[in-house]
Amino acid sequence: MAKDLTLPKDAAFRNDSEPPNSIDLVEDLTMPDGRPAAFRLKCSVSGAMSLSVPATEASFTVLQRIRRRGEEQLVDSVQVLCREQDNGTITVRVLVWTPNGPEPIQIALLTSRPEDAATGNDLIECDLGHKEY
Repeated sequence: MAKDLTLPKDAAFRNDSEPPNSIDLVEDLTMPDGRPAAFRLKCSVSGAMSLSVPATEASFTVLQRIRRRGEEQLVDSVQVLCREQDNGTITVRVLVWTPNGPEPIQIALLTSRPEDAATGNDLIECDLGHKEY
């Protein structure tokens, strides 16, 4: 039987446990100009191409092929927006588009505060509530 990987609606990784997908900072998180990067973007396409680069902010959009009125089209399906806010908070926002409207719906907002040294600080806060964006 498959293991249930469902997370609670407001899940968070806490300081007292190691996130299951964490890696040590052996991979460089420095931009070519010496600035610190908030992210490491990893992308693999059909196993033939891959990219792994540090980034201060990043976004990517997946377009999906559909058939509308007898013609094939590409439409936005999923978008991920990654950025560091002015206060040092790092966010990853996941948006999806539905056939019912032109505006995306935010399905996840992941937030971290790596500069906050306060004890008890959550490593990643996960807001999985659906919201208009």
